Formats: sequence, structure tokens, C-alpha cells
Amino acid sequence: MLITDEDEFVEQALAKLGPQPPNFQTIVDLNTGPLLTDGIELLPLSPRQVEHQRSGGALVVDVRTDQQFDEAHIPGSVCIPMLNAGFGSKLAWIADHEHDIVLVGRDDEDGRHAAKLALAIGVRRLAGFLGGGMTSWRQEQWPTDITERVKVEDLPDRIEADQALQILDVRDRHEWDKGHIPGSTLTTWHDISRLPIGLDPDRPIAVICGSGQRAATGASLVRRYGAAKVLHIVGGGVPRLGRLGVRLDS
Repeated sequence: MLITDEDEFVEQALAKLGPQPPNFQTIVDLNTGPLLTDGIELLPLSPRQVEHQRSGGALVVDVRTDQQFDEAHIPGSVCIPMLNAGFGSKLAWIADHEHDIVLVGRDDEDGRHAAKLALAIGVRRLAGFLGGGMTSWRQEQWPTDITERVKVEDLPDRIEADQALQILDVRDRHEWDKGHIPGSTLTTWHDISRLPIGLDPDRPIAVICGSGQRAATGASLVRRYGAAKVLHIVGGGVPRLGRLGVRLDS
């Protein structure tokens, strides 16, 4: 069918997409005009300055790969890999417009590039980026946190071996309805603004999605909001478990 009306075309195109971040229209407007950077001078921050920002309520966003994040990251930081598709929309979902954001990359180039992407989606409350990247944080021996990575094919054995293990599925509802791990809890990753209801922060929580990418962000958010032990399920997600013969509920 030929669609000649531009508004109708946009409406039909958007209908096929998943939920959009709260500032979606702002993103659209910004991307149809010039990039606005007037009055914004993003400077590198020392590890001490980053810690000062973090303790004051700033959101620390780590833009390195999820593997680098899991190996060592600033406590309470959120994992949104810049190299993955959807970086901008993920950042738009979790950006708190009442608090500043500090960006953490491998180096200064990462920090500056992430800042440009943030500005492109209307995220302007940027306090700066960690100068020297995560290397400088570790060299000055500031505390770090780690996230255990578990291959999706090993998850059934972990569930059987640890009766205390909780499963958090961070996919969208329509994915969940097609099949999910029995006994798991559903909270879409971008709705995690506190520890999901029903989860015990003192028991381990395995976070899973459809591939491992959304689980990376979800796991970091759950850890940020008080979970003592978080497992990031990697190498696939719930659909792969189904293909491996694991029984799924629907």
C-alpha cells in the first residue's frame, strides 16, 4: 500500500517500534535540526571529582563494553555500552533530569564522544567525564565493583544448584508472553528505578534478556538499587534456553 501522507507514514512506522523514552519527541526535534551545544563545555574530571559528583547524587554512566564493565566498574554506575545499537535511547530512558550525569569510558576520547551522543538526544545535564578513563580510577585505587558473568547455557545448572537464586527477566512484556523461565520476575530494564518488587536484595539475582545486552544495563541498575549479588547472563537469553530444550512458561 502506498502511503503519501508524511504524518501517516511516521505514525505507522512508530507503531511498529517498542516503547519510546519519555523525551522521544525531543530527540526527534533535535535530530531534524542543528545540534545545540551552546554554553556546554564538558571537562575531564579527576577520580576525586567524580566521587564527589557520585556521592552528591550524580548518575555515573559507564559507556565501555559490558565485559569491561563487569570486570571492574565504579560502584553504583550504570552500564550502557556506547558501541551497541540503541545507546542514545537507553541513555534517554534512564537519564534523571534532576541530577547530573558523569560519563566513564576507556579514555578521554570515549568520554567526549559519549557526550556528543548524549547532547544529540537532549541530555544536557552533563557534569563531565572521567579524565583518563577507568584506568585513572584504578590507578588511584578508588573502590571498584564487579559483576559475575554466567553463560546462558550454564544457567539451568546454577538454578538447580542454588535454590536461593532469583531470576529477573528485563525484556518487554510481549517477549515475556511468548515464553519465560518458570518462577522468574518480569521488570522491563527501563522501568527499574528501584529494586523490583518481590526480589530479596540479600539473595542472588540473575538478570536475563533476549541476548545479554539489555541484561547488562538491567543488572547494573539492580546492583545500583541495593542488590547484594547480581549475575549477568551472557551469550544469549531466554529464547536460546528454549532452543536448548529448557521448559518455558507462556
